[in-house]
Amino acid sequence: MTNEMYKRRRIRIVKMEFQRNFILKFCAIIILSALIIAAIVYALSISSTTTVFENSRLEIKSTADFILPLLILSSLVAIIGAGAVTVIVTLFISHRIAGPLYRLEKDIGEVNKGNLGVVIRVRKKDELQDLAKSLNQMLNSIRNAISEVSKDIESITAADLSEKNKQKLENAKNILKKFKC
Repeated sequence: MTNEMYKRRRIRIVKMEFQRNFILKFCAIIILSALIIAAIVYALSISSTTTVFENSRLEIKSTADFILPLLILSSLVAIIGAGAVTVIVTLFISHRIAGPLYRLEKDIGEVNKGNLGVVIRVRKKDELQDLAKSLNQMLNSIRNAISEVSKDIESITAADLSEKNKQKLENAKNILKKFKC
């Protein structure tokens, strides 16, 4: 697969800006949570003392000073681990949510351009199956209505109409030609 095809496929599945913002927000929540927990533990332990053997010497320290390096290290490990899991889960979830929405947006854009022959497809496990089915039924109804109107317009003969109504008939034909069924 060429690099251009790969980029086109990635852009078509999910808007990258949405995915990036989603991941950054989740990671920010994890970092903020870790900092709040560390601050609470530090604040609660500041008034207590701990005896510690450090470099073969018995020392008396405040508990906060003793656990601060451990808090920092454990918070960093938790942030890195949770951040990695968050990125993976967020990529998966954003593809499950934003992917179908982005595809739906593209298909509706085609309909907006007048292409009523679009069939809206989503993957079997996507949550938008019911919406896609309803939109396809709506498009089918519109195609049928346009087909009936087109037949009715074609059945009207020019001899039956005044000059003003002939112009209106031509305008209606031109409007219907804009839609691709």
